[in-house]
Amino acid sequence: MARNLRGARLSWVLLAGLALASTGATGASDLPVASPEIDAPGLIRALAEIHPDYRLYISSVRALPTGVSRRLYMALVRPGAADPAGRDSAPLAGTGARNDIVYDGEAIVSGHGPAWRYLLLAHEYFHARHLAEATLLPIARGSGVELERHYNEAAAWGFNVAEARAGRYPGLTPDEFREALDRYGEHYAALKALMKKQDPERWQLVADLLLQPEALITTAGSPHSAGPGRLSELGRSPAIP
Repeated sequence: MARNLRGARLSWVLLAGLALASTGATGASDLPVASPEIDAPGLIRALAEIHPDYRLYISSVRALPTGVSRRLYMALVRPGAADPAGRDSAPLAGTGARNDIVYDGEAIVSGHGPAWRYLLLAHEYFHARHLAEATLLPIARGSGVELERHYNEAAAWGFNVAEARAGRYPGLTPDEFREALDRYGEHYAALKALMKKQDPERWQLVADLLLQPEALITTAGSPHSAGPGRLSELGRSPAIP
C-alpha cells in the first residue's frame, strides 16, 4: 500500500474533514491513567470510560488463546471465536450484531504507551458499531474480501485519526499518531486503487462518505445505513483487525 498518499497532502485534507468528537467519548481530562499491564478487566474498564455504550456492540474482550499468534494488536471476531484468521471467526453483521474483541497483550505494549490501547479499543468499537448498523456508513457486502477490508479499515483508522486530533487519547505520542495516520492513508489509497478505475462513480460515493464526519459515527437510535448500496453476506470476511 502506498504510504505517501500523494505526498501526504491528501491525508491532511482528509484529516481536516474528519475533525469530530465521537458520541460517548469522554473528554481528555476525564480519562484515567491506564495500567502498564494488559488484562481483559483493565481493557474493559478502559473501553467503558471512552465508550460507555460498548455493551450494545461488544459481547466480550478476551486475550488470544495460547498458541494463537497472528501479529496483531486487536481484532473483532464473532462471539466465542478463537483464531482471528479463521473464516468461521468472521464477525457478525447486521442490526443489533454483537461481537468479541480479542487481543495480543505483548503486541499492544511493545513500543507503545497506555494511550495506544485506548486508540485500539476505540478502533474495535468503531468496527463493532459499524457492523451493527449503528453508524451512517453502509456495511460492505458482496464486494470481495480485499475491498471490504480496506473500506472497513479506512473508515476505522480515519475515525481514530480524527479522535486523536480532537484530544481523545491523551498521552498519545507523535510516533503513535503517525502510525494511525499511516494506516489510514494506506487503506484509503488501497481502496481508491481497487475502486476508482473499475467503478469511478461508486468510488466517488464512497470517498464522499469517508470524508464526511457524520458518516463515521452517529448517536444511538439514528437511522440505519443508507448510501451507495450495502457495499458481504454475513460473516464472509475474516476477522477485522
